[in-house]
Amino acid sequence: MAADAGRSLVLSESRPLRYFSFFLLYLGQGLPLGVSQVALPAWLVANGANEAAVAAIIATAFLPWSFKFIPAAIMDRYAYLPMGRRRAWLIAAQLLMVLGFALAAVLAPGPDDLQLILYIVFLIGAGSAIQDVAVDGTAVDILPDEEQGTASAFMFGGQTVGRALAGAASGFGLQYFGSQATFLFFTPVILLITLYVVVMRERPGEKRFPWSDGTASPVNLERHVGAWWPIFRTTIKSLLLIDSLKLLGAAALSRCASGVFSALWPIIAVAMVGFTTAGYSSMISTTDLVMAIVSIGIGSFLTTRIGPRRASVLVYTTYAILALFVLYGQSLWIASAVFIGMSAVWSMHDTLTSICTNPLRMQLSDPQVAATQFTIYNSLSNLPVSLGATLFAVLGGTREMTSVLWVAAALLLSGAVVYGWMTAGSRHTEAEAVPVVD
Repeated sequence: MAADAGRSLVLSESRPLRYFSFFLLYLGQGLPLGVSQVALPAWLVANGANEAAVAAIIATAFLPWSFKFIPAAIMDRYAYLPMGRRRAWLIAAQLLMVLGFALAAVLAPGPDDLQLILYIVFLIGAGSAIQDVAVDGTAVDILPDEEQGTASAFMFGGQTVGRALAGAASGFGLQYFGSQATFLFFTPVILLITLYVVVMRERPGEKRFPWSDGTASPVNLERHVGAWWPIFRTTIKSLLLIDSLKLLGAAALSRCASGVFSALWPIIAVAMVGFTTAGYSSMISTTDLVMAIVSIGIGSFLTTRIGPRRASVLVYTTYAILALFVLYGQSLWIASAVFIGMSAVWSMHDTLTSICTNPLRMQLSDPQVAATQFTIYNSLSNLPVSLGATLFAVLGGTREMTSVLWVAAALLLSGAVVYGWMTAGSRHTEAEAVPVVD
């Protein structure tokens, strides 16, 4: 009976547990994103901050995600295998997020303390990004190929749900209770997710705690490299595959446009449509929550039926159409009801782009260096978001909407073209084989 209970919390032994766990862990990493990307920008705008300050918040929020390859390489090199290949790192990352929110509650910045807010955003973002590295490495290690599309839908759906819940709660909290109570609220929530990570295991027979009985899985012993040069050599060979280079190019183009949207949206919502901080945070979070559920279904359907490559082309093409609607449909979306509908479409596209492209990154990642390679893909997908937020300010922000949104549309369409040029990710086509490293 005890053995059955233990096996029920082992990721490799249960598909429903894998889906639930990846959903929950991505929800956890979405909490800092909701605070940084939704509530804080709206709070600053409502208190008179300029567009450059909002762009700085968005750029800083994505900065730790742009350099995830550093902790990823460390995770591939060093692992306490008796507890699983990534679980000890997962626990540490969760605790870093708890520490970040606790420190933010102690410091309690006001809306004029931009420099302090940027430090806080970076710290909680670092914990979230390191957690993401460990989760993604676990996904590549554990998920069979046929589960990758559906698991990606649950993962990014979970992240969107977390972002939505945190955006709504922190937006309301910042407006009515201040920053101290708002940051303090999230500390026990993240701690509960940490306790779940402590309880679960990756594979049968592994230790739950360092002092518990258990041994390292033979699969992990075989895959773990444990030396810098083989990690570097295998990663470089995999990254230099033609399809891998295409993936990086497509992500650089399309994700830069996503950064433009992330900086633009809270500004037009508060300054042009007339939302308050709490009103905008509540609206966008409710929209994100609903569209996350919709996106899980649509994303799973698209990646299964037409393959992640064609799904990515379709989603980024319609995303470009949205950019042109924002530009030429202002007379329509200036009305709150239309803006809410437009926000729902943006939220769906923002989630679907991750759901549809994630299986491509999984297919092209070598299991020996899963954390490093997968994270390099993600890091080089997130760095353009920071650049896009900066590009929004450089191009003139909302004063130059025509230039800003035509550039965004061009980037999205260019990314779609490059995704369509890939070989990996077709429904009936295998990804290019990774050379064997002796």
